[in-house]
Amino acid sequence: MSIEEAITPARDERLTAERAYELYWADLLDRDAAFTCVGTGCSAALICACLDKPEQNLRIRPYFRSYRLEDHAETCEVAHGRGEVKAVKQPDVFEAERPAGHFRTEAPSGRSAATTPTVRRVAAAPAAGLIPRASHYYRLSSLVQKFLEHRRDKDLADATVEIGGETTTYEALFRNVYRQKVADLLGTRAVWWGTASIRATKEGGYYLRFSRPFRHEDAELRPTITLTAKDIEAYPVRKLLRARLDKLIAESDGYCVAFVWAKPWMPKDAGKPFVRFYVNNLDHIDVRGPEILEELKNTSRVGS
Repeated sequence: MSIEEAITPARDERLTAERAYELYWADLLDRDAAFTCVGTGCSAALICACLDKPEQNLRIRPYFRSYRLEDHAETCEVAHGRGEVKAVKQPDVFEAERPAGHFRTEAPSGRSAATTPTVRRVAAAPAAGLIPRASHYYRLSSLVQKFLEHRRDKDLADATVEIGGETTTYEALFRNVYRQKVADLLGTRAVWWGTASIRATKEGGYYLRFSRPFRHEDAELRPTITLTAKDIEAYPVRKLLRARLDKLIAESDGYCVAFVWAKPWMPKDAGKPFVRFYVNNLDHIDVRGPEILEELKNTSRVGS
C-alpha cells in the first residue's frame, strides 16, 4: 500500500515522500530515519521506499509504506479508509521559489499550531476523515513525474497545475521544442522538453544541448543550457543533481531527455542566431534517462 504522507520525529514535521527524498539528498535526513503514520490514533512505523535512488520514472519514485497492515490502529483512515472525505480534484501547485528555511538543519522550537500540522493520536469522530490537500511542488522533477503519470492515464488535458496564481493544464504547460517557431515563443515560459546530450565541463559544471531543434526562418537551432559549478555548489540538492547527471554520462554517454521551466532566449544582434535556456534556479531543470522516451513518444506537442 502506497502512503503519501508521514511524520518524522527527527524533524518534528509532517511531510510527503517527495519532501523526505529531497531532505535525504540534501544530507538532512538519514537513510534509516523513522517515520510514523498520520492516521487518527495511529503510530504504525513506515519506511520510505526508493529514498536513495537518484533516478525516477513511473516504476521508481519515493513513497511511504508500512511493514504490515495490522500495524495500523483500527481508527486509522490511511490504512482502513473509514471516514475518508471524498477526494475533490484540486490543481497541483508548483512554487517557483522555496520558502526561507526550507532546508533548515534542525527542527525549530516554539512553532505555532498554525504553521505545524499536528497529528492527533486519539480516535476522532468517524466522519472526521483525512481532508485532501493540494500537492505543492518545488522541484520541476516532481512536476515531470506527475506529467508522466497523467500521460499514462491519458488525462493531460484535464489535470491542472497552478503556478504563480494562474492555473493551466499539464498538456498546455509541457511543450516539446521540436520544430516550433522560436521567434514567436521568446516570451513563453513553459516546461520545454526534448532529447538532449549532456557532458561535464572542466570547470565542474555541465553543458546540455538539445538534439532536436527549434525553427528560425530557414534555420534549425538546437537550444543549449549551461549549469555552472558555482550554481551547483549553492544548490541544496546538488548531491542528487550530480548523481543523476553523472549516472547519465556514465551509462548512456550523456544521452537523455531534458525538461526546463524557462523562456527561450535569442540574442537580438548576433551574426549567427542561437537559442539558450537560462536556468537561474536549479529546481527548474530535470534530466532523465532515455528509457522514459517510451512514456513520451505519443505525447502531443502543443502549438503556440
